Amino acid sequence: MALTKVVLLCIQNKKQITITHDQIYKHFSQYGQIEKILIFEKTQIWKVFLETKNKETAQNLIKQCTNNILNQDASLRMQLYPSNLENPTFSDMNSAGKDYFKSKEKRDSLNSTDDEQTSVGSQGEQYPNLNSTKNYPQNIQQSIYQYQQHLQQRLYEQQVLQMRLQTQSLDLQVPDYVNTLASAQWVEQFVQLGKLLQTQYLLQYQLIDGYINYIKQESVNALSEIQNQQRQQQLQQQQQLQTQINTLNQIYHVEQPEKSRVIVAKSFDDSVTTIDMLYNLFSIYGNIDKMVYQKDKSTLLVEYHLQKCADQCMEKLNNVVFQGQTLQITYSILQEITFLDELEELGLVEKTFYEERFIGSEATNRYKPKNSFIAAAPNDTIFLMNLSNELLNIESLQPLIETDIVEYKFYEDPKQKHSCALKFKTVEDAMYFLAKNHGKVMADRKILMTFSKKPM
Repeated sequence: MALTKVVLLCIQNKKQITITHDQIYKHFSQYGQIEKILIFEKTQIWKVFLETKNKETAQNLIKQCTNNILNQDASLRMQLYPSNLENPTFSDMNSAGKDYFKSKEKRDSLNSTDDEQTSVGSQGEQYPNLNSTKNYPQNIQQSIYQYQQHLQQRLYEQQVLQMRLQTQSLDLQVPDYVNTLASAQWVEQFVQLGKLLQTQYLLQYQLIDGYINYIKQESVNALSEIQNQQRQQQLQQQQQLQTQINTLNQIYHVEQPEKSRVIVAKSFDDSVTTIDMLYNLFSIYGNIDKMVYQKDKSTLLVEYHLQKCADQCMEKLNNVVFQGQTLQITYSILQEITFLDELEELGLVEKTFYEERFIGSEATNRYKPKNSFIAAAPNDTIFLMNLSNELLNIESLQPLIETDIVEYKFYEDPKQKHSCALKFKTVEDAMYFLAKNHGKVMADRKILMTFSKKPM
């Protein structure tokens, strides 16, 4: 049994669907007079106070409407409970509540001199009967009041949606019945009032929009200041680091090593590497005057005829893998090579280890003295030159090839100094083939080899 004429309505609303006062009014006014509606909680369960005409109406609502659904939406299931609240109170400016009793009184006062009948719209809104032609100014006032109510509802809906910053234009079209029934003066007043309310509506958004822009700008300023501080810190750290480096250089006199025509190469597999193989490899980058191979130390000294040849060797062969070892090549502190035997004869040193040596001449030079060249870096393709007619087929070269080749191509020459390109699976295979076979004689021809400048 109802305690008072007020009923507590609970609406299950997990989808957070927007529910208006008029939708609630439309549903419950079928079962009795609804005077006030106050929505006071909007979570997954909306809570609403309904003030009815009397206790009997409240009791009838609880009996008839419990477990009903709202707006024919199964997700909006409703439960009604008796309330001990005598009268829900709220101000006219409180959009959470709506007083339908006052609205009815105003409409009755507007229509007191007319015999007009009013009808309830789909949302519970009151509209004048268009068949009546009495008291046109009062019809206009009633329309303006309805327009105000509509705007209030729109503002409330926007607040529920967290004041989205998307200004929606209001429909300021004058209803047809107003055009037909009212004078131009009343129509103008109606439109002006609508524009005034619209301006008030837009100002709220502008205020919020301005505040949000202010917050954004403050965030940008703060971020910019942080970035400037970080850049200054990085600059200071770089300056401090450079100062430390300069100090260390002054203390330890760190200097770049001077260039020399003599290079020192280390890290060879002395079990398989010979001085001939090393000559074949290192002579690719220039004519060699002297070589010393200290086999037990896996160290090679090469004296090139020109400085640019030593530079080219440093650039192309340093850190290259040869026979499973990574070559380490540096400039020597010597400007030329002196053999240990010569130093021993002068009584300057005592020879304690064996060294293999090579002394170059015009006969051993790969290149003519004035020939300018740039040799290719090690790659998987070897270019063979000075081939005779008998060697213009892959079968004739098979005795030299110990590993599989991927591709080959012969190039015929009118002077019968033919050439051939052999592509190996790896760069290391190609280097081993060149080091072992450059300068070999086949079919009365000395075969010359180098790395191809245009790998296949």
